[in-house]
Amino acid sequence: CARTRSIDEHLAPKDFVLEHTKPLFTELKLLTVHNLHKLFLLNEIFKIKKYRYPIPLYTLLKRSPESIRNCQRNNIVIPPYNLETSRQQFLYRGSIVWNKFNTNSTAQLNTNFLSDLSTSSCVAKNRFKKFLLNIQSSGHPEHWECQNISFVV
Repeated sequence: CARTRSIDEHLAPKDFVLEHTKPLFTELKLLTVHNLHKLFLLNEIFKIKKYRYPIPLYTLLKRSPESIRNCQRNNIVIPPYNLETSRQQFLYRGSIVWNKFNTNSTAQLNTNFLSDLSTSSCVAKNRFKKFLLNIQSSGHPEHWECQNISFVV
């Protein structure tokens, strides 16, 4: 009966050994919250650039002068910011993630499928996810490292 047992007898014994979740994420091909956010940003920027819609956002995504000279790149000019809160805005974060992905994917995959934007949205999303999963699973097989949530490889 619940009234005759103490609170310690009610609670199941727990072993607070650190659980390693990285093998589970790798096996099931799940992205962490950080990488899910990056996947969302990459996918949305890709769709805005490809379909040129919504028009107000598309007009704010300007190609960098370096990107115009070098046809292989498709980098975006990072919008200026005034306050720390503006650094959290979609366009600022999205352009930083887009430029880092564009640089690193070209170096690692020896391809730049973003240059002409002719790829379908589904294929682009799968390539973004595959790239992020490769970064996430790199390094130690059981412990999370900083490189697993950043583009620094």
